[in-house]
Amino acid sequence: MKGAQIGGTEAGSNFLGYIMHMAPAPVMFIQPTDEMVKRLSKGRIDPLIAACPELKGRVADVKSRDSKNTITQKSFSGGVLIMAGANSPAGLRSMPARYLILDEVDAYPLDLGGEGSPTKLADARTRTFPNKKIFMLSTPTIQGISVIETEFERTDKNYFHVPCPHCGEYQKLVFSQLKWDDGKPETVKYYCIHCGAAISERHKATMLPRGKWVPDSPEKVNSDLIGFHINSLYSPLGWYSWKEIVEDFIDTHGDQNKLKTFINTTLAETWAERGEAPAYKNIYNRRETYEINSVPDGVCFITAGVDVQKDRLELEIVGWCADKRSFSIDYRVLKGDTAAPEVWDALAEVVTERWTRNDGMELPLTLMAVDSGYNTNHVYNFCRRFDGSRVIPTKGQDNLGVAVATPKKVDVKKTGKRTGKVSLWSVGVSILKSELYAALRLEKDEKGVPPPNYCHFPQYGEHYFRGLTAEVQVKRIVRGYAKYQWEKKYERNEPLDCRIYARAAAIIVGLDRLSPAKIEALGGIQHAVKSEKRNSASEGQRRRRSSYWDR
Repeated sequence: MKGAQIGGTEAGSNFLGYIMHMAPAPVMFIQPTDEMVKRLSKGRIDPLIAACPELKGRVADVKSRDSKNTITQKSFSGGVLIMAGANSPAGLRSMPARYLILDEVDAYPLDLGGEGSPTKLADARTRTFPNKKIFMLSTPTIQGISVIETEFERTDKNYFHVPCPHCGEYQKLVFSQLKWDDGKPETVKYYCIHCGAAISERHKATMLPRGKWVPDSPEKVNSDLIGFHINSLYSPLGWYSWKEIVEDFIDTHGDQNKLKTFINTTLAETWAERGEAPAYKNIYNRRETYEINSVPDGVCFITAGVDVQKDRLELEIVGWCADKRSFSIDYRVLKGDTAAPEVWDALAEVVTERWTRNDGMELPLTLMAVDSGYNTNHVYNFCRRFDGSRVIPTKGQDNLGVAVATPKKVDVKKTGKRTGKVSLWSVGVSILKSELYAALRLEKDEKGVPPPNYCHFPQYGEHYFRGLTAEVQVKRIVRGYAKYQWEKKYERNEPLDCRIYARAAAIIVGLDRLSPAKIEALGGIQHAVKSEKRNSASEGQRRRRSSYWDR
């Protein structure tokens, strides 16, 4: 159980080198995907063999005619190395193996094509070897479903203890002992838990070589099953520094996704999901008095998320500020058969609307994200009416490991015939729901100042807020493995879906990667035209807006 870039995969490579040199036998090296297998083979294994004379003489030449040295297979004296992706059932069934190296197991799929856990499928390859050895390593992910955490908890849980350069007492390095002056990461020091003395990072040069592994659960000491934990505080001098760790921690302020990444990859700890929905009544009671369909000060750009049902389109128009605060500008229901063109024509008018901010700046709709889960081809054909930078089709995925994935080209069909292609954006809805619920729990300070990520709402009816908090995250056991799933507690969850897709659109626009100054520029003259007009939506557009959520 390890932090990112702390040498775990390199340890696996060194173990492989030992096998090839000292104890040859069949070995499998598993990566999360086939693409990662290629990077491992070309970037680590081939250079390892080329740089070590003992291995170079034992491994088949890469130019051999019988293909004993390929990207996924390396034959060596007394054994063979097979590298496979955990996303490939065939690769995990390929051969018996005495040695098994499982890298980044928390990135493996929980179930592989209905055949069960990839780690169990791979483990089955070693059953014919009584002297087998399995090396499993990973950066952890979510508490309760993390494979590496589950395996680590079965062991004696060894932590690396280093001596204090002042008192000589041994201790494991923990983030809570890093202290720094407010706003000055360069002042960071580590404070000994025994004598309280400040330890500068330069002391790692002498502390790390004198370190030793100490079991946290000595009652579980077992030579057949040993567990180790190491976080990024141990990164050697010149690698990932304590100052950089503090900077990254400060950067997580108010951003649950960044904090989750920090806890997983830097502290090598699992993230405890808080997927329970906040009480809708609390959010309803803190509604604000700004006018529906108006743009308050501070809004830099506007996105929309659209949910598609059989007899209507529901959409939320959301304004985003430089500090990631959001204002719900309007929630609309466009009634009509979504297999017919009329309701899509009404949605097209929303794409061309403009909203006038209080300072007179006229803001367009920067990006609209439309869920393609229902009436898919109608969604694709609608999105093709516009430039891909204005309207995009999206597809929600519960198990996607990122908030928004790189788009993929998909076919657009009409009457069964392909008429073109469109870029489909996959959205990690579970990640964004957890983020939204965390933001909904935020409160203004004693002076009434909202924190970053705070969500502002106008005077919507109760149904909207019940829909916004309609789902809860529950833990289920699926094929013997723990899995978090989102379940409805209120049937009408369209407001939640619309907000998630509006948030995904904001990510694509750049809310999470641009500086506050550049985000503010999105509301400047290059993206809007100053005007004395009020909202340019026509009276017809206003009449078409349903009053459902105001009931």
